[in-house]
Amino acid sequence: MAQDKKEEIDVSRRRLLFGFLDRARGAEAAPMAAASKTAPMLAQANTSFAAADFTTAAGLYKSFLQAESDNAEARQRYGECLYRQGQYIQAKVEFERLLQKDRKNNRAILFLGLVLARLDRVQKAAVVWKLFFDPHSVPLSRELNLQIALVETAAEDQLPAAAAVAEAVERVLDQPKTA
Repeated sequence: MAQDKKEEIDVSRRRLLFGFLDRARGAEAAPMAAASKTAPMLAQANTSFAAADFTTAAGLYKSFLQAESDNAEARQRYGECLYRQGQYIQAKVEFERLLQKDRKNNRAILFLGLVLARLDRVQKAAVVWKLFFDPHSVPLSRELNLQIALVETAAEDQLPAAAAVAEAVERVLDQPKTA
């Protein structure tokens, strides 16, 4: 009996090794049926998102996430759609969900800070933005650091206007990336 158990373990270890080799060779199985069933919906959501049709995209991402709730990119975009529509509380929930699974998700950190700023909580936004680190986005990092400094150095009764803080970050965010 102990011998059977040992052989069973050896076989599974060998399958694990060959599984890694199969992946390295590109001999991966086809995507799961759930993904292929929801792929057209995701493609349509992505098209709407790219066209800045955030209302349509939000509905499609919400439907997609009911089928595939673990898709972080779709959840991120759903949160961004909610943010762009002014649905800040719902967007905050989505970004917090993302950060529960990945504490270093820069995009979720950025948008959670924006949501907090829009909810007139600039001090909390500054705390969240301190977690942002993206060496490839220097202008955005610079703007976030500026806003953090403005909030931290202001007296309690002279905090910068929350809308102005959010708009300053959005201006940099909406600028086209330079190569």
